Amino acid sequence: MTKIRQHQSCASALHRLETSGALAIAGAILIAAAIGTPAAQAQTPNATRPTCNGYIAPTTPSPGCTPVHFFQGGTDGGDPVGGVTLGTNGALYGTTNGGGTNQGTVYELTPPATSGAPWGYNLLYSFGATAGNDGTNPQGPLVLDKNGVVYGTTPYGGSANCGEVYTLTPPSSGGTWTYNIIYNFLGGSDGCHPWWAGVVLGKNGVLYGTTAYGGSLANAGAGWGTVYQLTPPVSPGVTWTPSVLYSFKGGNDGGLPQANVLFTGGVLYGTAYTGGIAACGSLSTEGCGVVFELTPRAGGKWRESVLYTFAGGGDGGLSSAPLIIKSGVLYGTTSQEDSYYQNGGDCTWGCGTVFELAPPAVSGGVWTETVLYHFEAPYAPPYTTCPAQQCDASDPAGGVVFGPNGVLYGTTVQGGPFSTGTIFGLTPPASPGGAWTEAVLYDASFYAPTGGYTSFPSSPYAGLTAGKGGVFYGTGTGDAGMVFALKL
Repeated sequence: MTKIRQHQSCASALHRLETSGALAIAGAILIAAAIGTPAAQAQTPNATRPTCNGYIAPTTPSPGCTPVHFFQGGTDGGDPVGGVTLGTNGALYGTTNGGGTNQGTVYELTPPATSGAPWGYNLLYSFGATAGNDGTNPQGPLVLDKNGVVYGTTPYGGSANCGEVYTLTPPSSGGTWTYNIIYNFLGGSDGCHPWWAGVVLGKNGVLYGTTAYGGSLANAGAGWGTVYQLTPPVSPGVTWTPSVLYSFKGGNDGGLPQANVLFTGGVLYGTAYTGGIAACGSLSTEGCGVVFELTPRAGGKWRESVLYTFAGGGDGGLSSAPLIIKSGVLYGTTSQEDSYYQNGGDCTWGCGTVFELAPPAVSGGVWTETVLYHFEAPYAPPYTTCPAQQCDASDPAGGVVFGPNGVLYGTTVQGGPFSTGTIFGLTPPASPGGAWTEAVLYDASFYAPTGGYTSFPSSPYAGLTAGKGGVFYGTGTGDAGMVFALKL
């Protein structure tokens, strides 16, 4: 069954539960549905005080949060679910799921020469603008190589409507970026639908990625997904060479991978949304997912090893988030835990986790999972005040990033007084073995005195991107969506 993230349109406000120096972004849950198109409402910054609260003058400003771009939902794009990537020149690159010619866009935002001036917007490509088997509805992150070439994926379109991998090459001086499809997924053993995953760059320009389906005829013919490799041609103009590194079986090995893989030390790490144990409490009959590792073998083969199997209880489950690594320890998020109830936002028994996975002391030993934080969400929105537990977060599906002093930052799609998402920080304990401290820094919803809602980056589906000087960048999908900057 197709699983995608649920879209919610809302607004925002500032709410600090604790005073630790933390901020962030992450977030989203996966449900069965069709990919949504962006809302058509246009947005503009507050004319008198441009803040992340949007086009209605807020009674509570959002210090430290600066709007970079408000999407209008037209030719400039709308619904930026994939987050942003930072270029070497300080520019931001991202995609929108809709807008353009109604099939999504790739855009560039260039920083101003003068502090406080508007960022420049440049439409690099509009999907569906060319005839033939173009991709549609991009929603994964982008990656740039040393030459400024942009690489990305689409979950749909292509010759089999299974998605594609594409490049955008910058012009030598001015002019138009060159769009090129380097691979069309055919929906068979090669895979189908790279949902939330872009591609990552390995050695010698090799690309690695995941597809949520394909790879086999299992799962009623849909397959359980793949990890693939694309090797660049030796000479320009020659086709890229695809290789399937692993086809998931949907059993103990996992299934339906939906996030980017992590490439480090010649090894690939990732999460699979389902698989693992046969049942997953009340969450899924297909398993709660796994954390996996792929290591290269002789003859170009790769070996999959399951590092951890989620049980769906207090350890979490159903992860669609990418992993990060620090000092050999993996960090990630799970969207849910057992007994999560979406309607009303009731997460009495848990609404997701932030976890770490530590390697064994001896080669071949067992990896150790530690839950750093269990999220609790509001029982039933709306709330204009925030009792501590009722304004916590839920569904941190965008992963986490490290900031200063070892603080982890992330976002959630659910939670907060209107169940429209939060920005949180997790501060490490002063001594090993202590508890991490969570701070909800922004509630992604704000009820204006006039009865209207503002447009802070609500429902942020992607994680934060770390910039220079303690600045983080992210996207929100309320109304037509926005790109914003957060200063720690």
